[in-house]
Amino acid sequence: MNQTQRYGLSSLDPQASMPLYQQIYLRLRNAITDGLISPGQRIPAARALAKELGLARGTIESAYSLLASEGYVQARGQAGTVVMPGLEHVGGAPIPAVAVSASLTALPQHPPVAPFQMGLPALDAFPRKIWARLAARCARSTRVEDMVYPPLTGTTILREAIAGYLRVSRGIDCVPQQVFITSGYRETIDLVSRTLLVRGDKAWVEDPGYEPTKDVLRSLGMSLVPVTVDNEGICVEQGKQLAAEARLAVVTPAHQSPLSVSLSLARRLALLDWAAQSDAWIIEDDYDGEYRYLGRPLPALKSLDGEGRVIYSGTFSKVMFPGLRLAYCVVPQGLLTRFDNAVQIRGSGAPALVQAIVTAFMKEG
Repeated sequence: MNQTQRYGLSSLDPQASMPLYQQIYLRLRNAITDGLISPGQRIPAARALAKELGLARGTIESAYSLLASEGYVQARGQAGTVVMPGLEHVGGAPIPAVAVSASLTALPQHPPVAPFQMGLPALDAFPRKIWARLAARCARSTRVEDMVYPPLTGTTILREAIAGYLRVSRGIDCVPQQVFITSGYRETIDLVSRTLLVRGDKAWVEDPGYEPTKDVLRSLGMSLVPVTVDNEGICVEQGKQLAAEARLAVVTPAHQSPLSVSLSLARRLALLDWAAQSDAWIIEDDYDGEYRYLGRPLPALKSLDGEGRVIYSGTFSKVMFPGLRLAYCVVPQGLLTRFDNAVQIRGSGAPALVQAIVTAFMKEG
């Protein structure tokens, strides 16, 4: 039995999705860990093995480089490459060379996008040609300073664009420093909760309401207080009866999810008054406030917030497309330092290129 047969190298599969150098690496590693090649023993020379297998020498050297980087072998110049002296027998079941290849076939695939799916805008109507043109321009104009880690709070140009947009479209008077970019609504909820609340705090949630909101709050250890929604929105008086001491209320004032009612002016004022009196916070989930069948969109609850109790949550998932994974929140000026500090610790940041494209699209698209 020659060396290629002994170490399983004769069964390499050029048609497999796993590269050949990785197949060679796995077989030699198994031979070492199984004790077929002893510490200090020489392994086949890269040139000779390449000739025997009919492969490029670089393929063999790539496999040997992996083995060396993990401490299995040691290059000794003219003396060749040997198994690391002193390496103890590792044993255990060998790693099958097709393990990665087989697992790839089991990965879930994107299902076809069906019409009228919940949470998806009309993706076929999105101006993809304009988006592609702006994306190409932003990519071409990438500078060295654009390639470093982006600010965890979001790029300045996008925060400025959002602040300007909200003044006009949602009646929110804010400055760019109040805008914090997140990777989605769930991250916004997580950021607000970790910054302002502690485990065990009570939070009003709409009943019925958006289930992912409840899931995130539960995962953070909050005590949920379901509050009934009627044709005027969340019943503030019921919330006060159930838990007047709650520290948070999460509401969808423009289009309640899933009942689609709008929060009445009387309820908006009552909710703001409760928050001010109870030193509580309100998260306004304005997930699709721009959409309205008749008349102009209603002003945001945040536009009525004179006491700085509302954190406004917006997203690009509905007005553009959810694949962006881009959202934002607007916090009261009195909370800027707390949120800045929280973001520096927990923020993940969004790709600067994506933020640049979205900014260009807001201004020109």
